[in-house]
Amino acid sequence: MPQGEQVKNGKAFEFSLAYQYYSFLISKGKNVKLVEDSALNVARGFYNSFSNEKKEEFDLAARQTIDTMLKIEPGLQAQKTDSDTLFISLQNDAEGAVGDVRDVVFRRITPTWEIGFSAKNNNDAVKHSRLSRILDFGKEWLDCPCSKQYWDDIQPIFSFLREHEGKTFNSLGEQKVTKVYVPLLTAFRDELKRIYESNEEIPEKLIRYLIGNYAFYKIIKDDSHNLVIVKAFNINNELNKNANGVRSQYKIPVINLPSRIVEFDFKVGAEDNTLDMILDGGWEISFRIHNASSSIEQSLKFDIRLLGNPPILFTQHLFR
Repeated sequence: MPQGEQVKNGKAFEFSLAYQYYSFLISKGKNVKLVEDSALNVARGFYNSFSNEKKEEFDLAARQTIDTMLKIEPGLQAQKTDSDTLFISLQNDAEGAVGDVRDVVFRRITPTWEIGFSAKNNNDAVKHSRLSRILDFGKEWLDCPCSKQYWDDIQPIFSFLREHEGKTFNSLGEQKVTKVYVPLLTAFRDELKRIYESNEEIPEKLIRYLIGNYAFYKIIKDDSHNLVIVKAFNINNELNKNANGVRSQYKIPVINLPSRIVEFDFKVGAEDNTLDMILDGGWEISFRIHNASSSIEQSLKFDIRLLGNPPILFTQHLFR
């Protein structure tokens, strides 16, 4: 799916989640406020651009999660007083840049209670970070600046791309792999290993960069398997709280962050454009590099996915 369509579908699903929860809780007589702001208006616009049949697909997927979430998050409907209000809001894209991957946030003011959803429509990528001749991924991701060796290693790669500006990536033929993908991924892998050698906190910092600083539920609408998947990233024990005297019906395990990189190398059979990282605790990360544009430009984009997570991570498959 083209990136523009991916964004459109993703925003529509965010709106559907917010609105379906709002509608359901209102129907149960709860005090709920859907926060009307620019983020909601943008998502509503995308949602309304779809056919009624497509909108119902989003709505059905959103509604399927409600029963599960009410059982594990009593704060969604446990009001303390008649004036206690649940606020439902959508995050703007800038929040993701500061370590908050949540798209839909549910919040009570008094007493304080909050959870969030990361909504995924047929896409389970956690980040789409870039590499370029000036972007310092070490500093940006891990607060550990890249070494001179890294900058020296990538200089010939971006000089090669600069020489071919105005052409398409496909016009490079095999050189796209041999002169760009492989040497860039090699430089990235070697630099990450160097940073890790002098900083034992890198595995934890890397996961925190990828999944953010806030505990959240990932809601994945997976049309190819006709299901919705709910995953609970309860890292700081911030999810699954009792609320206003009401207990959760199911205990969500707290998951641990990794402390060690076990293996980090090119993925076998991935056309030399993907690195796999295996960490302790069940974590596994895939880094696939690609040209985001058909035209040659001075940066390349990662499609970063979590292939593995701790086995105790709460996961529920809801078939449609």
